Amino acid sequence: MRPQSPEIRFAPRDRLLVLAPHPDDETLASGELIQLALAAGAHVRVLFVTDGENNPWPQRWMEMRLWINAAARRRWGERRRGEAVAALKVLGDGAITFRFLGFADQSVTAALMDDDALLVALAAEVTGFAPTHLVAPALGDRHPDHSALHILSELALLQTGHSCVRLTYLVHGPGRGYGESSAAQERQQRKLEALACHASQLGLSRGRLQRIARAPERFAIAAWTPTSSSAGEADRLRIAMDVGVGSSLRHHILVVVAGEQGIWRARVRLPLLPRAGMSLEVLGDSPLQLHLDGGMIVIPCPSGAGKISNAWMKLHRREPRLVVFDKQTWQALVRVDC
Repeated sequence: MRPQSPEIRFAPRDRLLVLAPHPDDETLASGELIQLALAAGAHVRVLFVTDGENNPWPQRWMEMRLWINAAARRRWGERRRGEAVAALKVLGDGAITFRFLGFADQSVTAALMDDDALLVALAAEVTGFAPTHLVAPALGDRHPDHSALHILSELALLQTGHSCVRLTYLVHGPGRGYGESSAAQERQQRKLEALACHASQLGLSRGRLQRIARAPERFAIAAWTPTSSSAGEADRLRIAMDVGVGSSLRHHILVVVAGEQGIWRARVRLPLLPRAGMSLEVLGDSPLQLHLDGGMIVIPCPSGAGKISNAWMKLHRREPRLVVFDKQTWQALVRVDC
């Protein structure tokens, strides 16, 4: 994405759609932006993808419990829904519409890879709300729910053919965007008041979350049109990826390719001793093939794919994982051999 403007502005005709992987992301990432849009008379809608129910350490701390069963997780998710509703009331005085999709916390990568249910829901929201501005997590966010939602939001725009201004935010991980919402003291104070509604998250992480909330909101900005990222007809996709000896013990490779004829996905098993020229084992039923070529991974484009719009790959730590956050996130396959 290239910078479009040093400052984000709204008009009364605008419609801002915010995609939040979990309750509190709407406030941390875009609490001031939401207020800026409302002050200009724009319509604002927030879509919560999960309820944030798989959040064991804050729950153990707040509820003084060791074991968390399914009923306890559901109760925690209901609590976080209530906190999100309260935060939106602070940010918008009842002017913000919202919806909870109810997908499982820490399952957005699986939702991306396994079926189209979440993609269909996102596409329906894009079609129904027709945003002029869409806000979504950055591809490089270290939380896997965030980075997977980035790809799903791009797929939703591609499927619907909807044009809008695309804003992406980074909550977890280093990096800055290009444009920012102007930081008026009143808006920042209201944002902190909205964050206080997320009491379940502040018990263990008050200082860290308040530091995020006080920082200027920065976004990568691009004017999105259905053909803006078209890579044309392609024979092969290539990307550099560090696949070292022993990676197979902890990782799979995930691949998503979006073409004009459909979406192709693959989970790929890594060899214990990778070497140049070898083919990688694709798990399950997928037409995608992967080969190692020195430090590159090569993907012959699937037959009948036609024009490739986008493609992404990730060295993905397999479950179970003790730490949620990724060391390596999704990468866009930017080099295309035609």
